[in-house]
Amino acid sequence: MTLASYAQRSMWAFALRYRTAHLNEMAIAWRVRGPLRTDALEAALGQVVARHPTLRSRLSYQQGQLYQMEMPPEPVSLPVIEIDGTSAEAGLETAVEMLSDPQRQALDIISGPTLLARLYRIGVDDHVLCLQVHHAMCDGWSIGILLREWMCLYRERLDGPSADLPPLNEQYAHVAQWEQRAFESGELEDEIHYWRAELESLPPPIALPAVGARKGNRDWRARAMHAHEPAPFMHALREQAGRLRVSPFALLLAALAVLLRQRTGREDLLVGVPTLNRWSAQAMQIVGYMTSMLPVRVRPAGPLGFDALCAQAHSSIRKMLAYGRVPLEVLLRETALTPSGNTVFPIWAQFIEEGAVADYEVAGLRLSPVATKRRNLLAELDVDMIGSATDWRCEFAYRTSLFENDFVQSMMLDYVDTLRHVLKHPRSTVQELGARLS
Repeated sequence: MTLASYAQRSMWAFALRYRTAHLNEMAIAWRVRGPLRTDALEAALGQVVARHPTLRSRLSYQQGQLYQMEMPPEPVSLPVIEIDGTSAEAGLETAVEMLSDPQRQALDIISGPTLLARLYRIGVDDHVLCLQVHHAMCDGWSIGILLREWMCLYRERLDGPSADLPPLNEQYAHVAQWEQRAFESGELEDEIHYWRAELESLPPPIALPAVGARKGNRDWRARAMHAHEPAPFMHALREQAGRLRVSPFALLLAALAVLLRQRTGREDLLVGVPTLNRWSAQAMQIVGYMTSMLPVRVRPAGPLGFDALCAQAHSSIRKMLAYGRVPLEVLLRETALTPSGNTVFPIWAQFIEEGAVADYEVAGLRLSPVATKRRNLLAELDVDMIGSATDWRCEFAYRTSLFENDFVQSMMLDYVDTLRHVLKHPRSTVQELGARLS
């Protein structure tokens, strides 16, 4: 039994209030084509869960402290569900709907389960592998670790080469202990000093025009809209970012700031950006919730050129990463930052670099990631941008109790239009760019 991490404490408090709301759950699916040994797949998943204690842990509040309690390794169930009488593509859609069903079993970080796996058979040698895992025990980087180790152990069980997984000298519990020691010993004082200065005289939270009340709103139902541009667009974006000496994300965030200024009239914006927050080689191998949501402050003043706004966003992102060891929960304690409604940041944004080939091949199987539907959202608006060698994609996910479909769609179209314009005219002022959207 070890102390829970700062992030787990926040999720535990939230879970007490909204225990069956399917919040803070990760739902991941892969289409698996090829001859599949379900018994070997199930046993291999059990090995992964045994290797990473956080996947079999619970949170327990005792004597004024929240602890992470390791449960003993047990066999993991991987039920196989037949989807008959339809085409494979229709079966795939049915499997995704079942994974996203609001009536499905909820995960529970207090009494369990915190992880559920299912396998849907949609055709001969054609399956959909679905995984639900609570965010308090896992993050996006962890899913990559889990899948790679799962498939290595599966191949080993088919008399393949030894999985030869690296030894884990540390676990997520050690990370939580380090957080506590670092804060109490003053090791994070330089970082905290930076954030106190950065978060002085904070602007009010971003408030896009909403059709529903924000105060007391517990309707987290969400919907997502998508934009897609082919490879030349992503190539042009990277080239323009290079000419401006900024990261692609800085350029994308600057364009989002232009849009938010135009919609709210605000010239001082705080956007929540998720960061990996893994500071050692050993941490890169651990399954656990280490992602931290941290603020990036952008000031899209009207006379400012877009190129200068990109430089400002680039600097803010770099500093956020440089001082990113401080958990958000500590920032809430040590700075003027305060929650806004159900989350600290109404607007989230991130840029994900994706490989040219997303499929994963092992032991005669091809695993392809399957897009799942966004059902719930804590933020008001979450803008996710994905860049690859083949295209650029963008998702505007939003809470349906706050915004109408047409409003978000117009925002997304204006965002893409702004990006197209600044790729050709990077020195346009923020005011000029906003006027184009009026």
